[in-house]
Amino acid sequence: MTAPVRPVPETTVRVRGLVKRYKDGTVANRGIDLDVFRGDIVAILGPNGAGKTTFLRQVTTELRPTSGGIAVFDVDAVRHPQRAKRLMGIAPQEAGLFESLTVLQHLELFARLKGMSKHDAVNAAADVAEELGLTGQVHKRVATLSGGQQRRILIGVALLGRPPLLVLDEPTTGLDPASRVAVWGVLRRAAAHGASVIFSTHYMEEAERLSDRIAIISAGTVVACGTSGDLIAQLKDSYRLSYQDASDPARPWRVCRYATFAEACAAIQHQNLSEYSLARASLEDAYFELAGHPFPLDHSTEALQ
Repeated sequence: MTAPVRPVPETTVRVRGLVKRYKDGTVANRGIDLDVFRGDIVAILGPNGAGKTTFLRQVTTELRPTSGGIAVFDVDAVRHPQRAKRLMGIAPQEAGLFESLTVLQHLELFARLKGMSKHDAVNAAADVAEELGLTGQVHKRVATLSGGQQRRILIGVALLGRPPLLVLDEPTTGLDPASRVAVWGVLRRAAAHGASVIFSTHYMEEAERLSDRIAIISAGTVVACGTSGDLIAQLKDSYRLSYQDASDPARPWRVCRYATFAEACAAIQHQNLSEYSLARASLEDAYFELAGHPFPLDHSTEALQ
């Protein structure tokens, strides 16, 4: 009996050989290749200065590549940027809002700018506000809202019209844990209805829990792309043993890595350890090895349940 043939996923974004070189000689992207599929949520991870925002700004047609190609639903985004942009909902890392407008007025305005009728714009604005937990603020002026609430408005603008591609640059920065989880739910529902999502983040947990695949960018190139499990599987040593070292009071805990569980257990027995912890490698371990940088810790992040 032959195995069923899996359908080939539809590629919605295809990036090939993407290079961005600025006039001062700085090269932000160095030949990036990446595919995004329908219903796919792809997280972009990388250290500051790795080229994440530059990459996303080229996908959204805000920056023209020095060389390489970007296709969005088979539209050449370099040659036809306006056609490609009409297929996207975009939440940039930084953007100004009309602070004198109420939340509802702001969303309705952008819905109209996206070509909706007045009736549809009113309904779409109300729906998006409810999805993002802004119902209680819809009649408040934007200037009176917190930074996190304003961030949710930017995400709401991207969602208006249910675009088939969402491109979000650090969408949950500044949000409290409950709001962040709510945004995750909104993005998962968009993907479940067929939208593709590309987002950058500085939250390791967000990349692991929200995305289908993770692309790690380092020094302007994609050094690895796959599921969290795929990335961890690339590690040579996937078990981490932490133990108390009584012989070195200045360094009471040591960390050693082992390729297999059996090797780690053998080390525990050989050293007759009484206090230790043994864990599988994490996405953070994979990031450190693949990107060559420790992940930037966000000490303001609260634990998410």
